[in-house]
Amino acid sequence: MYLGIGIQNGAVFQRNADNVSAHIIAGTAAHDGDLLLRAFSGSSVVDGFDHTVIGKCCGGKLSGAVNGLPVGGPYTLEFSIAGTAEKLIFKNILVGDIWILAGQSNMAGYGFLPSKSEVSDMVHAFYMDNTWGVAQVPVHDTGRAAAPVHGGNPANPAKSQRGAEPGLPFAVEMYKNTGIPQAVIPCAHGGTTLDQWSPALKKLKGGSLYGAAIERVKMLGGKVAGLLWYQGCSDTGNDEKVALYKEKTSKLFKAFRRDCQYPDMPIVLVQLAGLVVEPRSAEQASFRWLAVRNDQYHLAQSMKNCACVPAIDLELDDHIHLSNNAVVVLGKRLAHAMLNLRGAENFLPQIKVKSVKVGMCKVLATAVFTVEFDNVAGFLTAGSLPCGFAVVDKNKEIVCEITNTSLQGNKVVCRSRVPFLTALANEYDFCYGGALQPHCNIVDGAGRSLPCFVWSVKYVSRKVSQLLRSALVSEAVYGGEELNKFKPLTAEEAAKLKFAPASVGGFFVAVPREAGELNKKSKIYYYKFAADVKESGEYRIMFGADADFALFCDGREVMRKHTSNPVILDEFKEKVYLDAGVHEFCCVFSSNCGNGWGICCRVVSLGKQPPLEFLSTDKLV
Repeated sequence: MYLGIGIQNGAVFQRNADNVSAHIIAGTAAHDGDLLLRAFSGSSVVDGFDHTVIGKCCGGKLSGAVNGLPVGGPYTLEFSIAGTAEKLIFKNILVGDIWILAGQSNMAGYGFLPSKSEVSDMVHAFYMDNTWGVAQVPVHDTGRAAAPVHGGNPANPAKSQRGAEPGLPFAVEMYKNTGIPQAVIPCAHGGTTLDQWSPALKKLKGGSLYGAAIERVKMLGGKVAGLLWYQGCSDTGNDEKVALYKEKTSKLFKAFRRDCQYPDMPIVLVQLAGLVVEPRSAEQASFRWLAVRNDQYHLAQSMKNCACVPAIDLELDDHIHLSNNAVVVLGKRLAHAMLNLRGAENFLPQIKVKSVKVGMCKVLATAVFTVEFDNVAGFLTAGSLPCGFAVVDKNKEIVCEITNTSLQGNKVVCRSRVPFLTALANEYDFCYGGALQPHCNIVDGAGRSLPCFVWSVKYVSRKVSQLLRSALVSEAVYGGEELNKFKPLTAEEAAKLKFAPASVGGFFVAVPREAGELNKKSKIYYYKFAADVKESGEYRIMFGADADFALFCDGREVMRKHTSNPVILDEFKEKVYLDAGVHEFCCVFSSNCGNGWGICCRVVSLGKQPPLEFLSTDKLV
């Protein structure tokens, strides 16, 4: 009598919704008759399983099902054929949850041995040579794999000093939190791509990765509790693969659900961890890794009963593989994410981005990003200076790292060196985990990392003019720094001065500052600029300066202010009514005894009229 590969000593049967077994049996037998089962828990017979008929043996074939065996174990199962002496006994049988472990090397396990994971008699593995046993590292032993796609040799497996992986600590943590026996089916293989995992290759069975995984599920009765997936490194090599990553992964997950006959099967995927390359290496591009990480995050957000677990903050054993310490942390994170998907009340959904708002640092006029997160346990914290955020362009190339990060409950406030208006005008994106190996160290009260993501920063208001960047500035006029005496230039006075295009220092238009602070002589400068108003209406002049100034429009005073360092964008505001046409501005600017740097200006349309446009300097000379 043969009951199939799935029933061996140490086998685990997948429980159903009623928390009992529903394990299908198909095998062979030398005799005809009823297939009987007697089940023992210790020395006691399990209720309902005392020589109970569970199937038939006819014409050399055997079929039946072990239905109704309660969750738990270990059990001893005694199978027999009525009216014959034929009998099979299997020990240490469990009823619980079975999980598929799939992906590439970080799921297969390349952390240094010895493993830091606990083991448990209630956590088993259906090893790659298709034998059952208590789960121990290496769980993924491709050297003894039976499926040809893994290239193993079960008779003479190779030994390795590596093999620590997240599947075992995941299953141990699941058992600790549920009290339900656990089992894993190791199916991952290092260095593999999504094309190699294509469901279209299922017909090759053990000759393909996906086909081998599904074949092994069928060996165990065709039912599993869910899927753990860690893959993506091998699909970052070119733009074409990156562009298709989300679509292909989505199709793969749908195929697993279809072929496991579980439409809402819970799936937890790992977001790519870091990669260390030589500084001048051109083989890897950070923007591709960021794109894949972002796709993984959004795939889990869009797919029902799916979660994405970050690994970006975890340590490595080499340039790409998680350490034996890190995989234990990851395994627990995977378990907590899976417990949430399965409705456990004590475990929050994964942290997700609620909003990203961009504001301005009033002192530096640089962009400040405020990120609010949902599902944060307690409050966000970091073991050292919080890091990991960056500004990226639309191609996901890093524009700059963040200069200062502060944690405020479930919010993160990030100051950048990108000028505020430049960030808006270029519609930069904001991200977490943008480099190949970013230093990301922010976690919540449950020790869960923030996810890597990319968030598009939109320029919301289109009623604001571009920043003043085209102005003429005069040579220094020595003496006369009294603010109350500032007045616009007459045409005759202007003709006697030398003007030149002013340089732009970030967000402000600079004065020449011949000797800077060392030139303490009293002096003033004159700025000239002009604006084209398309439609008459009310406007608000928003001005900044770091020395006393007076601003005039068409010879009429707009504002006169006493101020000093630094230049602050939009510090001074004044409403004006402007008719359609070109308007000339003149600003009298004190050098503040050499301490002044310059001015900044932009204009807001207060009605429905379009924003005004500053003219270029060649139209002012």
